Amino acid sequence: MGIRVGVPGIDAVVRSIRTTVLSPFRPQTYLNLLYLALAFPLGVAYFVVLTVGFSFGLSLLILVIGAPILLVVLLATHALAAFERAMARYLLSVEIDSPGYPFLEREGVVDRLRSLLLGRETYASVCFLLSKFVVGIASFVLLTTLLTTAAAMVLTPLFYDSPNVSVGFITDGEPVFLTPSLQLPWDGLLVGVEVAVTLTEWEVTTLPEALATSIVGVLFLAVSLAICNVVARILGQFSRLMLGQSVPGPIADPTDRIGR
Repeated sequence: MGIRVGVPGIDAVVRSIRTTVLSPFRPQTYLNLLYLALAFPLGVAYFVVLTVGFSFGLSLLILVIGAPILLVVLLATHALAAFERAMARYLLSVEIDSPGYPFLEREGVVDRLRSLLLGRETYASVCFLLSKFVVGIASFVLLTTLLTTAAAMVLTPLFYDSPNVSVGFITDGEPVFLTPSLQLPWDGLLVGVEVAVTLTEWEVTTLPEALATSIVGVLFLAVSLAICNVVARILGQFSRLMLGQSVPGPIADPTDRIGR
């Protein structure tokens, strides 16, 4: 029987490369993209609903109508949080246990209102829905930047020779100079390294150059999809933290994994 010894660092690199290469072929990748694409319009809608609702409710609190408005907004917050839990389950494949609705289990109207106003679930849901606005903007920028660039590179052979279209690194004829440097103190001295880099203009003008750009674009697309998967995974864990049960589940025994 042979013994296989793996190097942790090399194994991690191999797994990362394999995950990146297989990203375009996994259905979960496109569910993650759908979740990220929906984050922006949903974030805007949540922000408008909550800010307008709380503004009207608080400003009219001295009148009779203010309290019902705030009550409706808080109840809508729980409904929207339930919708977000469902999205995380079905699109991100994240298991999120519902924290329940303790204010519905209380006896009496006063106890229910107190539980709704002071419950941890209410404030966690409000914070999550408001944070969705920032998450949505970041997701929109991420998707448009990565996927648009990748698509343009992949499709370069189709339009590189079109009039009024330039593909490449365009600098208006002027080179770009970069001088990154690193300085570290060592034994009373300041040791530094400085590298001068000059970037000149480069434009795709031939079919071989366009095909090479397209191949690089395919690789860039795979890396972009892998980055989106990582971001979606982080957002899934954030959803579980904010919208799940406040009491964490039992910690798994490490010996169980060894025995499997």
